[in-house]
Amino acid sequence: MLSLLALMIPVFLAVGLELEKGVKKITAEEELRSEAGAFTADVREDIQRGRNFRLSPEGWLLFDLPSGETVRYKQHRRRVIRSVRPPGHTAFRGTTVLVHHVYFISFEPRRDGVGIELGMQNWHGDYDRKFFVGGRLTE
Repeated sequence: MLSLLALMIPVFLAVGLELEKGVKKITAEEELRSEAGAFTADVREDIQRGRNFRLSPEGWLLFDLPSGETVRYKQHRRRVIRSVRPPGHTAFRGTTVLVHHVYFISFEPRRDGVGIELGMQNWHGDYDRKFFVGGRLTE
């Protein structure tokens, strides 16, 4: 009986460990999905008001708002940062961190909006998402 118990303890521990890893992975991926959803909503609000979508030489997204401000989205240290350049100024001001855990972001500016590919990763999970946000059309 004791030998059976000695054999079952490692099995129970292994099953418990696998269950814990699975729960951590599901929780981590859900956290990333939630962050990506909030990021998408923030970006959508900005881009739908914008026009003249373009990339900087570094690959950062630039576009203009009706107020004359220029908005910049860039990736820095696994974060996507939003900065604004007021009309008539040469430097961007302010730093708003829109999302963390970003290992990859790609912007594809088009005449009618911006395609975005987002890759996120934390300790236990990863999440990738592609989406398109339409902007203002000015003829």
